[in-house]
This record gives sequence, structure tokens and C-alpha cells, in this order.
Amino acid sequence: MKRTILALNALFFLLAACSGDSGKTPGQQKREAAQQEEPVDAVDEDQAILQLSAYLIAEPQNQAEKDQNAIVNYAIDQLIPLERSRTGLLYRIIEAGEGEKLKWGDYISVHYKGYFLDGRVFDSSYRRDKPLQFYIGNMIPGWNEGLQLIAPGGRIQLFVPSALGYGEKGLPDGKDGFLVPPDTPLVFEVEVIEIVEGGPRGQG
Repeated sequence: MKRTILALNALFFLLAACSGDSGKTPGQQKREAAQQEEPVDAVDEDQAILQLSAYLIAEPQNQAEKDQNAIVNYAIDQLIPLERSRTGLLYRIIEAGEGEKLKWGDYISVHYKGYFLDGRVFDSSYRRDKPLQFYIGNMIPGWNEGLQLIAPGGRIQLFVPSALGYGEKGLPDGKDGFLVPPDTPLVFEVEVIEIVEGGPRGQG
């Protein structure tokens, strides 16, 4: 039975399009298997639902509130414990990492996958078997904010409302459609591999 609770009273750097599953190398298969979504720690179901339900907005008036309800209902279905920042970013820290937290301007290497709330993966560095490198500050707002919550070696699940993602313009696929449609909340699982010293000059 789905546990969804309905709402009460009712880019500087674009992520590359995901490649297909065919022709994977053993290295790709190994990495993709390793990055499968972490099982949620055992939680009291009633307590988890009560905590998550506190984030539901009774009568959503705008896109941000609609996105929040959609994300929270997804988390209730999956019993995923969430925290919320002042900007509206929802997140779950899987591993905090070691050392000092990342900061704005750090040039880092990460593996990630991005998917919609229905579970469809739209992008994955694991499938390409190649980490993504970038400066914190050059990505979508949800990444720029969320990655500063963990340290190198950390893993985080980011539940990004559209305003902190690709917004009302979405992410075009370079043809006649969209890789990410307008006003679409997204989920990202990001694994920070390392801070890369001596990144490209003139950026960050």
C-alpha cells in the first residue's frame, strides 16, 4: 500500500544527458551497482510519517509549495527522513565525509545520478563511468547549497524543488524537447570523491 499522504484539504553548468544501458563495461557495471540507493535505516514508520507530514503545506499557492508537497509525499512513500534548509532545499545526508565541509569555490570531483520523482533516471555519471568535475558555485542552486553540507568522501541525497533546479525554463535536450521539463522537482544522489587541487584557472 502506498503511504502517500495527500496535501491537507485536497545554469552555468548543464548536466549531460544520460547514455543508454547497452554496451556497459565491467567498470561501469561495478560503479553503477555500488551507487544504488542506500537503504534507509530502520525507522518507526508512524514517527517518520509524522515528521515528514509536518513539511506538507495545506493549500499550496505557488510552484515552490507544490514542489515541496510532491517531494514530501515521495519521501513518505519511501520512508526517507528529510531535513529542510531555509531556501527550501530538502536533503538526506547518507555519509558526512571526513574533514572540513566543502565550501563555495572548491573544485571537486563527484559521481552522481539524477532522477525524477517517478524514479526515471535522466542523468548518471556512473553510466558514463566518468566523474564530473566542477567548481561549487557553477552548478544549479540546489547543488551549490547542498554540497556544502558534507565533506570529501561524503554522500548526500538532494531533493531539489524546481526553483533550485532548472526552474520554469527546464533543461532543453538540444532537440525539440526537454531533458528536464519546466517546473520539475528532482532528486540527486551525489558522492563527493575528492577536492581537486589546481582546478582550471579563471573560474570558480
